[in-house]
Amino acid sequence: MTEKQNPSYFLWERFKNGDDDAFYRIYDQYFNELYSYALNFSKDTDFIKDCIHDLFLNLYKYRKTLSETDNIQFYLLRSLRRLLHKEGTKRNTLLNDEQLLLLNDTPVRSLEDEIIADETKKEHFRELAEGMKKLTKKQQEALSLKFEHNLSYPEIADTLNISVESTRTMIYRALKELRKAIKKGKTFNSILLFFLLRNRIQTG
Repeated sequence: MTEKQNPSYFLWERFKNGDDDAFYRIYDQYFNELYSYALNFSKDTDFIKDCIHDLFLNLYKYRKTLSETDNIQFYLLRSLRRLLHKEGTKRNTLLNDEQLLLLNDTPVRSLEDEIIADETKKEHFRELAEGMKKLTKKQQEALSLKFEHNLSYPEIADTLNISVESTRTMIYRALKELRKAIKKGKTFNSILLFFLLRNRIQTG
């Protein structure tokens, strides 16, 4: 599928050309995902909502000058990340590394839900949460972008402002640490090993 055959491209172009229905559709489709992603940076829900609303207001205001995209999700996540850092620095509302390590929740909850077996879910959740505490803030964000938001390695690299090779290495090492944290559960280890092998092949 070429760029101009992509439904996301057409939706974005409709929005840029003044179609308000397209704007509301984009807002409704991506608000929850943007909110979930923003929780990686702050637990101030009012601040998060303000940033998301500011993002959409700016998009609406400057839509005629926006660049083309065939991946609205990636465009919005990257834009929100920049806005969160800009406004968070002013308001001092972003979480620091120490605060992130103390959180009980992790930014890859959807990954956990998919790969933890029902009969050992609580035990695996605890072990995985402990493993997440050993990861850096950027490793957690990379896993979230990869497995929760389904971004590609180049898109993650662009979002984090690092090379594609560094992105793949970071995710590989993060998954390796999580695998070490899990002591039981063949289902979890089998799926996790799949991701490890896939990353090793792609970085080889």
